[in-house]
Amino acid sequence: MYSNKFLGTLYSMNNVFKISIFAVLLSLYHCIPAKGVEGKDDVTASVEPRQDISKEMIEKGFSKGTIRVSKSEGCPYILNVSEYKDNLDPINLREFLKTEVPEKVWVKFASLRMPNRCDEARPVSILKMNKRNE
Repeated sequence: MYSNKFLGTLYSMNNVFKISIFAVLLSLYHCIPAKGVEGKDDVTASVEPRQDISKEMIEKGFSKGTIRVSKSEGCPYILNVSEYKDNLDPINLREFLKTEVPEKVWVKFASLRMPNRCDEARPVSILKMNKRNE
């Protein structure tokens, strides 16, 4: 029916076809976006260390805070802490700052029994403060 030469050529073309398909599939597999070390997406991998830092700072007694410039002359900066609804007036903020005032901070503070310097916030003394990178 078929000659041996024809069957030999057909058999070698079949092998070349299989090898070609394998090479294409292998190259496509390597084009899939890379994942993190633990097989997680990069976005998820970057969120988890932040959550670990937050948990660690909260365990150490720090609170998440935001500092904003006040319009009042009596208190130049207002500290908002996520745990409390009222505004805080950090009277010793300059002791913890070298250059500029960070917007987001981790802070430990103590309430003070002294008259308010401004109407919009109550006075507190900062015990420890770190810049928050979130």
